[in-house]
Amino acid sequence: MDYENKLVLAPMVRVGTLSFRMLAAEYGADITYGEEIIDHKLVKCQRRINGVMMLQLLILIWVVL
Repeated sequence: MDYENKLVLAPMVRVGTLSFRMLAAEYGADITYGEEIIDHKLVKCQRRINGVMMLQLLILIWVVL
């Protein structure tokens, strides 16, 4: 990706919400980044499988095959 002459909204903790990134894009930001992940929270998290998303994935795979 070419970053030359681009207006970039840097990644930020607890501020880079979707609404803020959309506002920045409206005001001319070419590239925006999502919120930073806080690593100690990532280590402590537990995986949850969303059954609805899994069903949609299986249907998509079935349709493609």
